[in-house]
Amino acid sequence: MQDKAVEEFTEAVKSNPDDAYAYYQIGLTYKERKDYDKAEVAYKKLLDIFPGHPFANYDLGYVYKEKRDYEKAMARYKKALEINPGNVHALYDMASIYVESGQYEEALAQYQKVLEEDPSHRYALWDIAAVYGKMGMKDEAEARLRRYHEMTDCSFRRFWNCFD
Repeated sequence: MQDKAVEEFTEAVKSNPDDAYAYYQIGLTYKERKDYDKAEVAYKKLLDIFPGHPFANYDLGYVYKEKRDYEKAMARYKKALEINPGNVHALYDMASIYVESGQYEEALAQYQKVLEEDPSHRYALWDIAAVYGKMGMKDEAEARLRRYHEMTDCSFRRFWNCFD
């Protein structure tokens, strides 16, 4: 099914080389397949014709993150945030790069930005606790885990936390 989609979108690009939608769909398909080299090519072509594309900058950043090219990933995430300052995915992925790089203070600051946009972002809540654990701050890590469990409690009395 995906092969057919790539074929059709490739045909669309051949007939209209400025078809941003087709390039984006090609990039998404390759990204979903984890064929990051081909996804990178598609997103770069798209950004050549539409540099301010609201999603392609983030997606190209994700591709670079998966390829462990953190410098390029961060540049793309920053561009995505220029276009959409509330892009929680870009904020969160930047935090994960800081963690991977051992920059725990920067990671915590970045996770805080995620929580400013989405106070119940369950992954950020969990990861903050993990970062405090990596920093050797056991009491703070445990406090953050309690907060995580409080925010993600799916009991009847807090059932609204389960709809994400």
